[in-house]
This record gives sequence, C-alpha cells and structure tokens, in this order.
Amino acid sequence: MRISFDLDDTLVCMPAVPTEQHIPWWRRWRYTEPLRRGTKALMEALRQRQCRIWIYTTSSRPSHYVKAWFRSVGIPLDGVVNQTLHERRVGRRGPSKYPPAFHIDLHVDDSVGVALEGQTYQFAVVVVSPEDPGWVAKVLAAVDAYLDRTHRER
Repeated sequence: MRISFDLDDTLVCMPAVPTEQHIPWWRRWRYTEPLRRGTKALMEALRQRQCRIWIYTTSSRPSHYVKAWFRSVGIPLDGVVNQTLHERRVGRRGPSKYPPAFHIDLHVDDSVGVALEGQTYQFAVVVVSPEDPGWVAKVLAAVDAYLDRTHRER
C-alpha cells in the first residue's frame, strides 16, 4: 500500500501543536521545521505494515530536500510529490492533489477541501486536524481498514 501525507498543517503544524525533534543538533540549521508529535512512531508502524510512505505537498520544497529532511529524522521516504511534479503530471486545472496519478492508495491531509476532491475524483483521503491528539490512531485505523479490505478481495 502507498500512503501519502501533506506537510503543512498535517505533519508540520503551527507552534501551538506539540512537536517532536529527532534531528541531530548539527543539522537543525538546515531542517528548521519540527514534525508533529507522533510522526516518527506512525511512520514506523506504517513500515511494519509494509506501507510505502510518500509526501504529497502543494509547496515548492524540492523533493531532494524533503527526502533528506525525513531521512535525517530516521524516516525513509519512497517518494515526494511537490507542486512542480503535480503540475507536470496532473496539470493546473485538475484537483489540488490527485494521488492516483502516482499510484497512491490513501492520502492524509488536514484539508476538508482535499477530502471533497477525493469524493469528486474518487480517491481516498483521511482528514486529520492539527488539533486532533488522536490523529495517529485515526490514520492507522484507516490503513488497517484498507489493508483488511484488500486482503479480503484477494
């Protein structure tokens, strides 16, 4: 299963949201944005479930930067879709995100608008609010439901 995560307000939140800092102190000058608390444990749980982890962001952060940033935290990424790649593959007139174009099965985002696009364009979205302390359990429940469903279909 491929799962993607939005960055801003999903994995990187405003200062009031609890964060975790796993970046070695000598790299913090380069990677200044701390990840939301629970991110590393969630990614480890997803790896145990054989998930391939992607970042799908509408930001212009270069994919090599995002991959190196997550690698420095101990989270290897299988792919990164930024705004440039999205526009190249999907175009500018389609939805703001379109995970099926990258063979992504489930997308995690803070935006209800992306969830509405998911309904319109038929892709799965889990919406997690920055204020939700149970966001990790919500994502894992959605992943487990997807994996159970696909296992039964085989």
